[in-house]
Amino acid sequence: MTGRVGRPQGRARGSTEQANALAEFLLTLTDGTTVRELAARYPVGKTLWGEYRSGEKLVPLDLLTRLVEDHTSDERARRQRLETAVRLHSAALDAAMRAPVPRTIPTTAPPPAPDEETISASPGDVPSTTDAEARQAPMNRRRRSRPLMFAGGGLVLVAFALLVPLAWPGPASAPSAHGAGAPLAEGSVFATGPGGQGVFQWDGTDPAGWTKVGESATHLWSGPAGLFAAGADNRLHKYGGRPGRWSVIGDAGHDVAVSGSGVYRLDADRKAVRVWDGYGTSWTQVGGPAARLYGGEPGLFATDPNDGRIFRYLGRPGSWEFVGTAGASFALTGGDLYGLTPERTAVNRWAPGRQPAAVLPWVQAAGPAGALYGGASGLYSTDPTGKRLRVLAPGPENPDSVREWQDIGAAGADIGVGRRGVYVLTADRSAIVRWSRDTAAWRRIGGPAQSLTVAVPPGR
Repeated sequence: MTGRVGRPQGRARGSTEQANALAEFLLTLTDGTTVRELAARYPVGKTLWGEYRSGEKLVPLDLLTRLVEDHTSDERARRQRLETAVRLHSAALDAAMRAPVPRTIPTTAPPPAPDEETISASPGDVPSTTDAEARQAPMNRRRRSRPLMFAGGGLVLVAFALLVPLAWPGPASAPSAHGAGAPLAEGSVFATGPGGQGVFQWDGTDPAGWTKVGESATHLWSGPAGLFAAGADNRLHKYGGRPGRWSVIGDAGHDVAVSGSGVYRLDADRKAVRVWDGYGTSWTQVGGPAARLYGGEPGLFATDPNDGRIFRYLGRPGSWEFVGTAGASFALTGGDLYGLTPERTAVNRWAPGRQPAAVLPWVQAAGPAGALYGGASGLYSTDPTGKRLRVLAPGPENPDSVREWQDIGAAGADIGVGRRGVYVLTADRSAIVRWSRDTAAWRRIGGPAQSLTVAVPPGR
């Protein structure tokens, strides 16, 4: 009896012909090698190897290149195989991006354009708000740093070094460049229609500049990595840059955050944090249990599900840094992390490097608040009643000084922060209004709507 023991690989089951062709190439390349042997040699589990060789998932190009080099001794044959590998991989990626539009977000005609309306600069003219969600947990500005621990069987690190070996599949934690779609235009605002029916994009000009780009969604997220929507099927969809062009990239989970080119998800059971690998529905686990994710220009942060402490992701699976104890609310601006104390009596700014090593680097930045909202144009908050919206006013040159809140109007049912101002969905969800930091004036840009998100393109 000759041959290797193991279950034979079945026929290719990819979603496109190009994915199947790539799988056949991979299967031929690794012929005579079992998935167990591949898992022992490369940092990919047996299950994922099976999915790569069946075409259900696309093998990463760097791993495919390594396989060609390891399995081809002749130099001329190696060059030819590398060219074939790149060609097949590129074709499979292109085919995946041209996948049929999900039924939950089909192409539709643009909506009727609302009438333009200019809103007075008077803060009281903007409708009042419902109270935004705020987290209840203590936050101590002066607490000694401890080794990071995600409770419930999560990660344990000392001096930010991983102590327990992990067998997480997938490539590096950052998504591949080929996963990125067309960059979102500066100033674009995305909103869902009443009841989540319809996904609309504002071009940043006037209330007539709305285009329907998708059919339905329950929640929207945006950032330099693009626009993402949770569909009625509880799947996460990525916008491809043109109306009706969406692709499923996985389950929506419990929470989603966008930070730089990374798209992160907290699983529905909140037991793992994952990053999208940039293609198909492939995700890599990068962290353990969490309560909520916060993403922005300063990076990715997660709160502990038991005591609410907050941690920063250091860019490698399993590598997290403890940065502070729990708070009632957190927000990220263009360069800073802010936390609201549990009693909501003060807002503190994370200022690493400014404090003695014996204490956590938090300094008070502002007074009481109800909830925090951050973005490229700065830090915003509701007042303790949750009815008024304020912006953190410019202060002295000393970055550690306590600054004043400036009341700018009524808050609303949803709030999004852009690079030049803040967008508010009024409490009755009848209008989307924009406050400009340049003019300090409010203006209606559309509505009615159910939710909104503001696009922040990369490198701006």
